[in-house]
Amino acid sequence: MQIKTLMGSWFLGAAAMAGAPLASAASAGCEADGSVQFICGLGSPEDLIRIPDSDWVLVSGMADAATHRSELYAIDVKTRTPKTIYPVKGGGKVNHDKKTYGACPGPLPGETFGAHGVDVQPKGNGLHTLYAVNHALRETIEVFELDAKGGAVPTLTWVGCVVLPAKASGNGVVGLPDGGFITTNFKDPADNAAFQKMSAMQITGEVLEWKPGKGWSTLPDSAMSGANGLALSKDGKTLYVAGWPGKNVTRYERSGATWVKKESVGTGILTDNLRWMSDGSLLVGGQDANMPAVFECRAPACRVGSAAVKLDLKTGKATRLVEYQGSEAFEGATTAIEVGNEIWLGSFKGSRIARLPAPK
Repeated sequence: MQIKTLMGSWFLGAAAMAGAPLASAASAGCEADGSVQFICGLGSPEDLIRIPDSDWVLVSGMADAATHRSELYAIDVKTRTPKTIYPVKGGGKVNHDKKTYGACPGPLPGETFGAHGVDVQPKGNGLHTLYAVNHALRETIEVFELDAKGGAVPTLTWVGCVVLPAKASGNGVVGLPDGGFITTNFKDPADNAAFQKMSAMQITGEVLEWKPGKGWSTLPDSAMSGANGLALSKDGKTLYVAGWPGKNVTRYERSGATWVKKESVGTGILTDNLRWMSDGSLLVGGQDANMPAVFECRAPACRVGSAAVKLDLKTGKATRLVEYQGSEAFEGATTAIEVGNEIWLGSFKGSRIARLPAPK
């Protein structure tokens, strides 16, 4: 068993039709590793988020570099069975909101999709807005209406997109109360030396805000190395940004029409995605490794470790909740979410989600 539970100090081939079930946790080849259990049959489940007021978790499968195709999945937290909900045969439902997304050239063709970070914002009555970073054919934020009414498998209707500025490649995304959103520019997609720059803690991007009718702007003092995941307070006035190679989370406060940079807090891990916990803390998921070793680690000699860290926003204290050294089946966590008495970890590689017991 390669898991530790701690209470101490403080990326990166599924079913083609919507609702089609994939391999379950009980399937052959999906056995537990000690107390670590798995949900299998996914394609690089990089980002995870609970769909509010439902029993579903939305999962973003990272794009395959060769085919530029990836999937969005929904997982019932009771059955833990993944179902592909996008893309679907025939392209799926389309209802282009040209008033808001008039500059969008239209839906991605066929089953093309290159997912990365995602966010879900409630609209009421079981409807939500889903924002998804896309890298296939274009660098965009793709926008969907997500219908999770009645407990049925969620469905998606594509409503628009926003093309990112030149030299920007999105990573995390979070919706704003006014219908806009914020995304992180992780790196210039044409910069082949970007990861070497991150290893040297050189600036590779910044944090970008988009508003309907106004377009793009850059958050002041947001230039950083490997800007990654995002989290926004319920009132929309406090933003948290993950600095991946810097192993930290930086706070920004809304001041009038702009943002003001505040303090940064260390996490001890390569800080990837951020998710809210039920007690109002931030749950930080990432790789328990260093740069550039995370790219140099090669099995079977080593594995890229995983960890989840709880960040108390009142005290600034970071507490490592769980860690997993990894196995042939799973390594290099990118996202951690709270699901009942478990912590679920996603990864930028492989075909499964790891389920770890949460600290009691």
